Amino acid sequence: MNHIDTFKGNTTLIAKYGMGDAHLIWVMGLYLDNSNLEELASECLTEGWGDKKIDFIKLDVDNKKIVFAQGYYAKKKAGSAPSNKASDLNTAAAWLFSGSLELISSPLKEIIADCRAAIQADEIEQIDILYVHNLSESVSVERELKTVANHLKSTLSTATISIEIISRELGLTNVEAMFDEQTSKILVKEKIECPAKLEFEITEENWSSGILSIPGTWLREQFLKYNDKLFSANYRGFLGIDRRRKINHGIKTTAEFQPKNFWAYNNGITILTQDYSSSNEKTILHGISIINGAQTTGSLGSLDINTDLSSVRVLARIIKCTDENTIESIIRFNNTQNKITTWDKFSNDPIQKNIMEQFKSLNHNYSLKRGFSDQMGEIGIENVIQPLVAILGNFAEANRGKNGLFDSDNSYKSAFENVHARHILFVYCLNGAINERRNQLKLKKEENTIIPIEEKQLTLLRSFKFKYFYVSIFGKCLEILLNTKITSIKQVGFKEEFAQKRNYPLNSLIVDLLPVVNLVLIHTSISVNGKDFTELLEEGGDSIDKIANQVSGMLYASIYSGTNFDIERFRKIISYNIA
Repeated sequence: MNHIDTFKGNTTLIAKYGMGDAHLIWVMGLYLDNSNLEELASECLTEGWGDKKIDFIKLDVDNKKIVFAQGYYAKKKAGSAPSNKASDLNTAAAWLFSGSLELISSPLKEIIADCRAAIQADEIEQIDILYVHNLSESVSVERELKTVANHLKSTLSTATISIEIISRELGLTNVEAMFDEQTSKILVKEKIECPAKLEFEITEENWSSGILSIPGTWLREQFLKYNDKLFSANYRGFLGIDRRRKINHGIKTTAEFQPKNFWAYNNGITILTQDYSSSNEKTILHGISIINGAQTTGSLGSLDINTDLSSVRVLARIIKCTDENTIESIIRFNNTQNKITTWDKFSNDPIQKNIMEQFKSLNHNYSLKRGFSDQMGEIGIENVIQPLVAILGNFAEANRGKNGLFDSDNSYKSAFENVHARHILFVYCLNGAINERRNQLKLKKEENTIIPIEEKQLTLLRSFKFKYFYVSIFGKCLEILLNTKITSIKQVGFKEEFAQKRNYPLNSLIVDLLPVVNLVLIHTSISVNGKDFTELLEEGGDSIDKIANQVSGMLYASIYSGTNFDIERFRKIISYNIA
């Protein structure tokens, strides 16, 4: 299978984490559309932590969901995965949502506390329970996963919060389908007969389009048959129906109680297809992906099967196009009325074009495309925006998630406007060095060689909101670290010779930053002084300034008490006034 060959090409990841954990991380990167696999491994793998049957856990603020997984990797590819590993997720769910925190060791304790706090704050709309393996899917595993999902629904049913529970087996077939989705805009490729005639048609050089009035019953049938595949080219997919999705609830109510008015009240849907033809009151679609109208389709599809939709008609626009660039534009512009969870809409932004040219001159690849499918791009726009915002001191803004930052003109400009590629490279490597320090401490924990002050650092690093808080602290300490007045943090970056990839690859730069990252982290953990980090943040905006002042003072004393070769190296490779 294509995805297996591609996975095995990640030799660095496999060498570092072993085949099993590397496979779990690779699949989760694919599932979450996250290209930064090293960061994902550092933040989300739980092995060796008294993991409570949780191999992977991710609090995904961008998509308002919690994802936790059990992994299994078989050396011999025969048969199906053991179902008992799927049933272990029952134990995982119990610890995650109802187990006593006092019986959970740090830092898993802090992660679970963050997840529970997000649920209580009504910030979670979906929980994904996943069993990831490299064998065939099976009925026995599916049965176990449904049991886990039902138990979790029962656990959460007493709460006033409505959360959708998703359970999925990600074996050979399903992972291959996800992998194919990265390169294919239309996953449903067969010919589909729609019982509606073509009412109007327009043709241009690269596309043709027609208008139909389609039956609601037909649209529901497609949703029930193809489900998520129906939205393979849609940025947003189906958001689900609950009290937070008032627009979907409205669609549902109209279909149930005013079906004849549905055509007039609803905006309709847009279907991308490879080809279409119409005759005898029918239209044949050669492949189908709904690029606008996922909420309409999903809402109709989620109605009780006995709901009469015979009077419901839906305005539908079908578009035939085979030109890749035109397809990208059609998809992008058909989704601008809603928040878009992607960033390739910035590909024509003059700011990004300038940054890309600067990276080219440094021989580094800088990618604006959706993350996972372009992970060879090395440095992705989606992987740098949060640390770029955080280093300016805006850690709370960075913690709200990358999609929100891209959706805000002010946040986007604060991150990228008047910024040189060498600053972005510095911040990217700083982020990488923090991930590497977390990995080092995780390993010491697993080997039982970690000392108490390192335990404090590890606990902080596993807190969901600490990382960008720490990046902000680091930014406020740059004047001490560089021994100079800094007029703009955006002017801090690698010196030209060190930014050139032919001289220093990314991993070399990360290694150079690691000792200084560790030094600042030590003083930060001392300044926090055992306080619960979540409680510390609740003290207000002054908390970061207080800690930054303490850390700066301690750094100043330690640096000037004697020669520090790590600081000297930092000052050698970093400029405070890049052009």
